[in-house]
Amino acid sequence: MLLRSPFSITVSAWSPVYAAALALVAIQVGIGIVYKIAQKGGSYTFSTSSSITISEFLKCALSTILFYRECRRRHAARGFAYQVAGATPERLSLEEKDDSKTFSETSTLEEGKDGSEDHVKIPLSPGARGGELTLKEFWNCCKDEVPMDTKYGFFSLALLYALINNTIFVAYKLADPGTIQLLKSGITLVTALVMLFALGTRIVKLQWIAIIIQICGLMVTQYHPDTGASYPLSTYTLLIFQTILSASAGVYNQSLCKRGTASLHGDNQTLYASGAAINLVIHIIMKILKPDEPFFFTGYNSIGAIMVVLSNVFIGLAITAVYKYADAIIKCFATAVSTGILLYLSPILFGAEMSFLVLPGTLVVFISTWLYMETAPPKPSQNSMPEQAPPTMLSQSSERVSARRWDRKIVTGLSTFLTIVIIIWLSTGNAQMPGKGVFKVPEVEALQSNSTVAKLESPFKNSMAFIRINADRPERIPTVMGYEPFFRETHISMPNLTPNKHQLNLTHDSFGETFTAYKALGDTMKLILDAPANDSASKIDGIFFFHFDIWLDPMAFAHEDFENIWLPDMEGPKYLCMTEKTIDEVMGDWYWFDRGAQHPASDAVREVNARFPQDFSVKGDEFCAGWADLYYIPRRFFADWIILSTIYASHDVFHELAVASMARIIDMSRRTHPTLPVMTHLGDCWGGCCSGYPKGPEILWKRCGHHLDYLNQEHVEMQYGRLEQEAKMLGSSITEVVRGKEDEQRMLKGLGGLMEAVGGDAGSEDSWSKHW
Repeated sequence: MLLRSPFSITVSAWSPVYAAALALVAIQVGIGIVYKIAQKGGSYTFSTSSSITISEFLKCALSTILFYRECRRRHAARGFAYQVAGATPERLSLEEKDDSKTFSETSTLEEGKDGSEDHVKIPLSPGARGGELTLKEFWNCCKDEVPMDTKYGFFSLALLYALINNTIFVAYKLADPGTIQLLKSGITLVTALVMLFALGTRIVKLQWIAIIIQICGLMVTQYHPDTGASYPLSTYTLLIFQTILSASAGVYNQSLCKRGTASLHGDNQTLYASGAAINLVIHIIMKILKPDEPFFFTGYNSIGAIMVVLSNVFIGLAITAVYKYADAIIKCFATAVSTGILLYLSPILFGAEMSFLVLPGTLVVFISTWLYMETAPPKPSQNSMPEQAPPTMLSQSSERVSARRWDRKIVTGLSTFLTIVIIIWLSTGNAQMPGKGVFKVPEVEALQSNSTVAKLESPFKNSMAFIRINADRPERIPTVMGYEPFFRETHISMPNLTPNKHQLNLTHDSFGETFTAYKALGDTMKLILDAPANDSASKIDGIFFFHFDIWLDPMAFAHEDFENIWLPDMEGPKYLCMTEKTIDEVMGDWYWFDRGAQHPASDAVREVNARFPQDFSVKGDEFCAGWADLYYIPRRFFADWIILSTIYASHDVFHELAVASMARIIDMSRRTHPTLPVMTHLGDCWGGCCSGYPKGPEILWKRCGHHLDYLNQEHVEMQYGRLEQEAKMLGSSITEVVRGKEDEQRMLKGLGGLMEAVGGDAGSEDSWSKHW
């Protein structure tokens, strides 16, 4: 017999605990990253309730497979089968008796847990022992492995996890992963209190000290000396609500997993089957009450959505293993370690600002984690354990509920209804949560006015990107979808994009005419205006049209007036208006005028004047020319554009004449005063219609330009790398400082000193104030 050293015994005893805890840390860090990168512009493109349903189903399937393997091993080793002697058999252990005994010795009659059901277990004949487990026998194993009282318990636990899992998606839209994990780590204290009073768990003095140290360390990691708290009260309220739910679920899960001798896989099977059913019902109700809720399988062509599902699968299995081999507080400390890691990664991956206090705070978290593990109380020996454990608050309440079946069913039904109501309320109302976005923070020392902290949002968060590809180049589509996070919808217009060239929807069309693509834009506008009020399309407030070889920095348009038309005023050609008689005087030679493009433009404007003399202001047969590879049309002019684009397309007007002319007509017709235009000219884009390719730095210097060389991989990576970095920043905190009068006075004094230093007239404070 080999002797084992004390070190090997310690490692052997602790290895399941540490393995489960380390797995939980790895998965929690992964989830914090995945949940954030799966968002597009601050929201999810897939149904979050369907994601949870799929995850629960996969976990149930995996648990079923593992439980089937376990039942086969039992069947081969013991040779017992279930035989029902009552109406509803309860769980029978397959390992209680030795199969070498006779039938009379092994036949037992046991009373069910509620005192009303009888059953026996009978060994199979010697020839049948060790055979294959039949589906009927496996079904009996599934039904009888977990007692009925425990099944009700797991269903209640599934309700808690449904509430936690659905609200976590809301939380990740309101806060960064580090903050969410930080608040989750507060479960340690709550869990310890629940375990103390509900389960009677012993927690020694040093463990309480470790918990207090851990909370202090976590608070230090989150505190920023300049801005203090990062989120409004409503966000912290939601996270604290999740903390309480997670603490309750954690203790209850531990109690259920350690109750009786049921298989871990059997427990999982019951829990996840209940979870899949509950979340499927939630998804159906969400789809009925919220029409813009994505369909069940919508959005899973994204790697982010798939990773969310997979991470949920593994987190459930890891947590169950922690509760089986350790306890709920070990799970909480694993969460604390995950918090420290995410606080380091958030500045790198999401552009969050990391305080210098993160390093000492995280160090305190790790030390308190080690302190807790080292001071765990020894488990009582078998001889010192009482034959019957003293009753606890949780066991007494469970016995009272299980004693009356009707009460148990009513409580379960009411709990299910209440859970679904809360989930739907939080999921449908999170966009209007009070205080989201902007709120007050403590004053900065050098400033008298309050600072405000807001969430970084794309200026096009409610606009559509209409990307036109004139040739049949489907390989360009995945690249240009890099603009998707910045827009509410992204529409691709390209010939032969669909088998039916007349097919049109919110995301694509197959319009084949290169020089009248403005008509496809008008058709899309009509689709948006016809959308029901509760449809996502009804929220679109404008469309930004641009060719695929345009480069844009969407965030650089935040200061523009989104109620105006935007039209470029660049070379090739510049924006100019004229008649057929004044072409030579105003514009001179142009390639398209040499081919008679001015004639259909004049015909179109005459038809507009004839058909709509009271609706549009037209100056005779005036038309305009201008570069038209990018322009923006606000929603309030959609109806005008639909009418005008129909007329201009019927005359086959070249787009660089049609777009400029239609914008001019709308501008002159919709002004509230002759001096107040409704059109903004963009004059700072690089290049024009027929310009060459820019140098690399020019792509980053200019917010827009033409054209981007897709054969130059360096330039492509430069533009779309910028988009990727900016997309990661969406949702992060930005601080706006409002300067006060005292700040102006301080600047004036500094300016006076500067003038004296350079030999100028410093003047007086009053004289400077007059000109400030």
